[in-house]
Amino acid sequence: MRSTFRIREYFATLLVAAMPAGAAVTVTFGPGPYSDTGPPGAETEKVKDEIARHLQALGSRYLAPQDNLRIEVLDVDLAGELQLSRSTGREIRIARGKADFPRIKLRYALEAGAKSASGEETISDTSYLWFPARGRESESLYHEKRLLDSWFKQHFAR
Repeated sequence: MRSTFRIREYFATLLVAAMPAGAAVTVTFGPGPYSDTGPPGAETEKVKDEIARHLQALGSRYLAPQDNLRIEVLDVDLAGELQLSRSTGREIRIARGKADFPRIKLRYALEAGAKSASGEETISDTSYLWFPARGRESESLYHEKRLLDSWFKQHFAR
C-alpha cells in the first residue's frame, strides 16, 4: 500500500516536471464576508479552492507562458439558493432563474511583457439557466465556472 503511494507520487512529480511552464495565475480571496459560498466552514473553503483551480487552469490555457495574472476574489454569490430539504433534512441548492443568478466580484492585474491591464469588476450571468449543462449536471459550480470561462476569454484570450 505504501509503495503504491510512493509510485504514484513519483509519477505525479515526473508529470509536473515534464509539463511546459505556464502563465502564473495567482488567486487570492478578500476578507469577506461573502454573499454566498454555501454553508460556512469546509464547504466555503471547497468553493474557494475550486474557483482558484479553475482560474489557474484558464490561465494555463489562454495566457502566454511569460504572463502574470493576479486575481483577488472579493465576493461570491453562487447560482441558486439554499433551502432545507424536507426529505433529508439537509440544505440543497435550488436554481429558479430569477434573482438567484451567479455573481462574482473580483479585482485583477495582468502583466504581459510591456503591457499591463487591471480592473475591478462584478461579473454575472442573469441567463444562466438558458444554457443547459448537457451531461455536466453533476459538475460542481458548473454555472460559476461557465461565467468565469466567458469572462476570462473576453479579457485575456489571444
